Amino acid sequence: MNPVFATQAFWQPYLTCEPENVLEEELAAQLDRLRSDYVVRDEKITYDYAGEQRTAEYRVVEFPFACGERFTLVVEYQPDVSGCDKNLFLVDVRSGKKHQMGWWDLARWHPYCLRPDELDDLLEFWRRWDDRWETGELPLLLLCQFVGLADSKDLQALQTKADDAYRTLGLPAPGPGQLSVRLHVPENYRWETDDELGWVFTSDEYCCYSLRNRPHADSDEGRFPFALFREMMADVREHLRGG
Repeated sequence: MNPVFATQAFWQPYLTCEPENVLEEELAAQLDRLRSDYVVRDEKITYDYAGEQRTAEYRVVEFPFACGERFTLVVEYQPDVSGCDKNLFLVDVRSGKKHQMGWWDLARWHPYCLRPDELDDLLEFWRRWDDRWETGELPLLLLCQFVGLADSKDLQALQTKADDAYRTLGLPAPGPGQLSVRLHVPENYRWETDDELGWVFTSDEYCCYSLRNRPHADSDEGRFPFALFREMMADVREHLRGG
C-alpha cells in the first residue's frame, strides 16, 4: 500500500474537498509519492483574466479499478488548496473513451451513481482479481461517496464499513475533533428501475445530485453511460458466479 493512504493529510482533502490545514507543498508531496504507483498527469489550462490570457497548471492522479477485459473504473483526483475535485469515469478499454459517471467538487456536484449492492460486487471482484485493491479498505474509501443512499439502513451499513476501513488503515477513530467519512441520504431520492435505462437514482424534484436518472439522459451537464455500465456490471457478476 502506498504510504500516502495511511495519512490524514491525504484523506482530509479527498473526503471533504477542502484541504483545511494541508498546505500546497504537502499536496504536491503526496502526488510525488503517489506517482510511484499511479499515473499523475500534469495539466495546463489557458483562460482570460482582465483582458489578459493566463495559464494555470494542476496535477491529477488516476486511481484505476479493473472491471474485466473491456472496462475500467477510474477516479481522477485533483487536490488543490482552493478546493479539490474527484471524478468517477467508466473507461471503455477497446475505444479508449471515458464516460463521466459522477463528481464531487465545491460547486455543483453530481456524485451519486452507484447502488450499494453494485459497490459490494465490485469490491468482491477487486478482492479476487485486482492486486492493487485486494484488501478492500482503499477502494471502499475511494468510492463510498459515489454511492447513492436512499434510506437510513443503507446509510448505516455503508457508514460502518467506511469507518471500519478507515480505522484499519491505522487512522484515528471518528469522534470529536477527528476526521470522519461523510455519507448522506439526499432528501426524497430513491432507486427505481426505468424500462429503457435500468436502475436510476431519481427524485420527484430536479435530480441535481446524480446523472443516473431520466432527467439527465439528454442533459448538457453530463450523461450517465447506462448501456455500458450495465454491460460492465453483467461482466463483473458473471465472473463472480464463475468463481
